[in-house]
Amino acid sequence: MEWKLTREPLASLEMDAIIVFHANEGKSVQGVAREVDEALGFRISNLIAAGEISGDFTEVTDMHNWGKIPAGRVFVVGLGDEGKLELHSFKNAVATAARAAKHKKVKSLGIDCPSFMIERYNSVDVIQSIVEGIELGSYQHHSYKSEDKSESLEEIRVFGDQVKDSAFAAGVERGRIFARATNFARYLVHEPANFMTPEALADHARAIAEKRGIELDILTEDRLRELGMNALLSVAEGSANRPRMIVLSYKGAPESDDVIGLVGKGVTFDSGGLQLKPGKGMGEMKDDMGGAAAVLAAMDAIGELRPHSNVIAVIPACENMTGSRAFRPGDVIRSFSGKTIEVHHTDAEGRLILADAIAYAKHLGATRLVDIATLTGGVVVALGHVASGLMSNDAQWAEEVKKAARIAGERVWELPMYEEYEQYVDSEIADVKNDAGSTASCIQGGLFLRRFAEPVPWVHLDIAGTVTAPEEKGIFVKGATGTGVRTLIQLAICQG
Repeated sequence: MEWKLTREPLASLEMDAIIVFHANEGKSVQGVAREVDEALGFRISNLIAAGEISGDFTEVTDMHNWGKIPAGRVFVVGLGDEGKLELHSFKNAVATAARAAKHKKVKSLGIDCPSFMIERYNSVDVIQSIVEGIELGSYQHHSYKSEDKSESLEEIRVFGDQVKDSAFAAGVERGRIFARATNFARYLVHEPANFMTPEALADHARAIAEKRGIELDILTEDRLRELGMNALLSVAEGSANRPRMIVLSYKGAPESDDVIGLVGKGVTFDSGGLQLKPGKGMGEMKDDMGGAAAVLAAMDAIGELRPHSNVIAVIPACENMTGSRAFRPGDVIRSFSGKTIEVHHTDAEGRLILADAIAYAKHLGATRLVDIATLTGGVVVALGHVASGLMSNDAQWAEEVKKAARIAGERVWELPMYEEYEQYVDSEIADVKNDAGSTASCIQGGLFLRRFAEPVPWVHLDIAGTVTAPEEKGIFVKGATGTGVRTLIQLAICQG
């Protein structure tokens, strides 16, 4: 997409379509929408009076121009209660309108940058929200069909008579980087598992390292055995596709000893192992590498933005399959950290590979940790598809991650890790066990990982419910969401 700032009135632009906004607080249109309304002979006002335009949040009314203005169409987008509108909800309204425009095969689009949003926030953040809204909302998952019928927006002009050129450029740059990274993670998660293997993930990491000038280390099977990463190796034993541990290192503050460690679960396909998953829904288990996708995409963006911070990414990548060498219920595994793990269920494999990755991130010098993983079905039961679960061993670090998520517009909710829950991960024959049934299952996962993170400040993000969206809504298309990417990027920026 080509982005341009214009100070010409939207009503005078020769575009395929223009977007104006209307809130439901008042009966009359305001600002730029009023100017367009006048040019259209008050047709917007007439539809409001007739009750056909309410201004409710994300309502989109598609209007023709009746030969009154150069633009072929006008999309009137509802913002709901103007007083309650926040940047993330404004972004969702923009995304809904962009998707409507794309469905009408619009190529060139003009959009208003509302003055009240600039007064409430600032020009850079509002422009970034518009860019993210359009580029995320109009995203289309790729397919392997012989005929490509995808449509795309090509030219966007943003009307902003209060927006300086420098602010526009800054907002567009950041918005495009955040959106591109999110869409890259969507691509990775959407790929079929026969294409997105552990080695393929490593290839993507190699391309990022070369493009961004980031250090890369890929640990193959021999090195994993030498280091004693038996938790990762045990999960991978049943698969013909061999495991990888991917390490990317960005040093944006070489004078500092503070290093953020990002750890992403990379199970490129999860059959459940010997305790096989039900057939229904197993085809969706290609998304069990959503955490790895989020970390890879975030590192790509961090390498481009160059924040003043140090970040290490550690991604354990493997498949959980059912071959003759597959690990079994009742096995005891000695992990890289030296702690032993009793296997109660082979479908609780993600926490095993994360145990080795978290310990290795600490070994490499991470002073604060965030792991992100499609870890438990329990978090979907608790939080649905709206928020990711958050658990932590450090209140201050948890607040910093929550702040980054708020700025990025991603929902997280903290779950308790009371001492009474520890019984679920205690083992009679090992240091820890990987499963104790469905009771508090998402908290069990966090407690297990905490044993390997401590004493380093650590946050766990369970994205099993948010890695995909069940329907089109706001910035989300149906399917892979790229959740967590923008939070991780923002975290690296905030720490700089």
